[in-house]
Amino acid sequence: MRKDRLAYFKKRLVEKQRQLTEEVGRTALYGKDQEDDSIKDLGDQANTAYTREFFFELGNGDRRLLRDVVSALQKLDDGAFGSCERCSEPISEKRLEALPFARHCIGCQRVIEEEERMATG
Repeated sequence: MRKDRLAYFKKRLVEKQRQLTEEVGRTALYGKDQEDDSIKDLGDQANTAYTREFFFELGNGDRRLLRDVVSALQKLDDGAFGSCERCSEPISEKRLEALPFARHCIGCQRVIEEEERMATG
Protein backbone atom coordinates (compact mmCIF):
# COMPACT_ATOMS: atom_id res chain seq x y z
CA MET A 1 0.00 0.00 0.00
CA ARG A 2 1.25 3.49 -0.83
CA LYS A 3 2.64 5.67 1.96
CA ASP A 4 0.01 8.37 1.45
CA ARG A 5 -2.80 5.79 1.88
CA LEU A 6 -1.13 4.40 5.00
CA ALA A 7 -0.87 7.93 6.43
CA TYR A 8 -4.56 8.49 5.60
CA PHE A 9 -5.61 5.32 7.42
CA LYS A 10 -3.36 6.14 10.38
CA LYS A 11 -4.99 9.55 10.72
CA ARG A 12 -8.46 7.95 10.69
CA LEU A 13 -7.43 5.30 13.21
CA VAL A 14 -5.87 7.83 15.60
CA GLU A 15 -9.07 9.91 15.48
CA LYS A 16 -11.22 6.81 16.10
CA GLN A 17 -8.94 5.85 19.01
CA ARG A 18 -9.42 9.32 20.53
CA GLN A 19 -13.22 9.11 20.18
CA LEU A 20 -13.43 5.63 21.67
CA THR A 21 -11.11 6.50 24.55
CA GLU A 22 -13.36 9.43 25.44
CA GLU A 23 -16.49 7.28 25.17
CA VAL A 24 -15.06 4.46 27.30
CA GLY A 25 -14.06 7.03 29.92
CA ARG A 26 -17.51 8.62 29.85
CA THR A 27 -19.33 5.30 30.34
CA ALA A 28 -16.97 4.33 33.16
CA LEU A 29 -17.58 7.66 34.91
CA TYR A 30 -21.34 7.28 34.50
CA GLY A 31 -21.33 4.09 36.58
CA LYS A 32 -19.24 5.73 39.30
CA ASP A 33 -21.42 8.85 39.43
CA GLN A 34 -24.59 6.98 40.38
CA GLU A 35 -26.16 7.91 43.72
CA ASP A 36 -25.97 5.64 46.74
CA ASP A 37 -28.54 2.85 46.27
CA SER A 38 -29.24 2.61 50.00
CA ILE A 39 -31.45 5.72 49.97
CA LYS A 40 -33.60 4.68 47.01
CA ASP A 41 -36.65 2.48 46.93
CA LEU A 42 -36.46 -0.89 45.19
CA GLY A 43 -37.84 0.46 41.91
CA ASP A 44 -35.19 3.17 41.77
CA GLN A 45 -32.48 0.66 42.67
CA ALA A 46 -33.62 -1.68 39.88
CA ASN A 47 -33.71 1.19 37.38
CA THR A 48 -30.21 2.30 38.40
CA ALA A 49 -28.90 -1.27 38.14
CA TYR A 50 -30.42 -1.65 34.66
CA THR A 51 -28.96 1.68 33.52
CA ARG A 52 -25.51 0.76 34.86
CA GLU A 53 -25.63 -2.60 33.08
CA PHE A 54 -26.77 -0.92 29.86
CA PHE A 55 -23.87 1.54 29.92
CA PHE A 56 -21.46 -1.21 30.95
CA GLU A 57 -22.45 -3.24 27.87
CA LEU A 58 -22.10 -0.15 25.67
CA GLY A 59 -18.66 0.35 27.19
CA ASN A 60 -17.74 -3.28 26.43
CA GLY A 61 -18.50 -2.76 22.74
CA ASP A 62 -16.43 0.42 22.74
CA ARG A 63 -13.56 -1.37 24.49
CA ARG A 64 -13.62 -4.16 21.88
CA LEU A 65 -13.57 -1.58 19.09
CA LEU A 66 -10.78 0.32 20.83
CA ARG A 67 -8.76 -2.91 21.08
CA ASP A 68 -9.22 -3.46 17.31
CA VAL A 69 -8.21 0.13 16.54
CA VAL A 70 -5.07 -0.12 18.70
CA SER A 71 -4.24 -3.42 16.99
CA ALA A 72 -4.63 -1.80 13.55
CA LEU A 73 -2.33 1.06 14.60
CA GLN A 74 0.25 -1.49 15.78
CA LYS A 75 -0.01 -3.27 12.41
CA LEU A 76 0.62 0.05 10.67
CA ASP A 77 3.82 0.45 12.68
CA ASP A 78 4.82 -3.19 12.04
CA GLY A 79 4.12 -3.04 8.30
CA ALA A 80 1.34 -5.65 8.52
CA PHE A 81 -1.62 -3.28 8.07
CA GLY A 82 -4.15 -4.35 5.48
CA SER A 83 -3.47 -8.09 5.67
CA CYS A 84 -6.15 -10.55 6.73
CA GLU A 85 -5.38 -12.21 10.08
CA ARG A 86 -6.86 -15.47 8.86
CA CYS A 87 -5.56 -15.98 5.31
CA SER A 88 -2.84 -13.26 5.13
CA GLU A 89 -4.26 -11.97 1.84
CA PRO A 90 -4.63 -8.20 1.39
CA ILE A 91 -7.85 -6.64 2.68
CA SER A 92 -9.42 -4.53 -0.08
CA GLU A 93 -8.97 -0.79 0.26
CA LYS A 94 -12.73 -0.43 -0.18
CA ARG A 95 -13.25 -2.53 2.98
CA LEU A 96 -10.53 -0.62 4.84
CA GLU A 97 -12.17 2.63 3.79
CA ALA A 98 -15.37 1.47 5.51
CA LEU A 99 -13.62 -0.21 8.48
CA PRO A 100 -9.98 0.86 8.79
CA PHE A 101 -9.64 -1.51 11.76
CA ALA A 102 -10.93 -4.56 9.83
CA ARG A 103 -9.06 -7.70 10.85
CA HIS A 104 -10.21 -9.96 8.03
CA CYS A 105 -10.82 -9.80 4.30
CA ILE A 106 -14.47 -9.94 3.28
CA GLY A 107 -14.29 -13.63 2.33
CA CYS A 108 -12.85 -14.70 5.68
CA GLN A 109 -15.24 -12.40 7.53
CA ARG A 110 -18.19 -14.15 5.86
CA VAL A 111 -16.81 -17.57 6.85
CA ILE A 112 -16.26 -16.41 10.46
CA GLU A 113 -19.79 -15.01 10.70
CA GLU A 114 -21.25 -18.20 9.23
CA GLU A 115 -19.29 -20.31 11.73
CA GLU A 116 -20.58 -18.12 14.58
CA ARG A 117 -24.16 -18.45 13.29
CA MET A 118 -23.85 -22.22 13.09
CA ALA A 119 -22.36 -22.40 16.60
CA THR A 120 -25.19 -20.36 18.16
CA GLY A 121 -27.89 -21.68 15.79
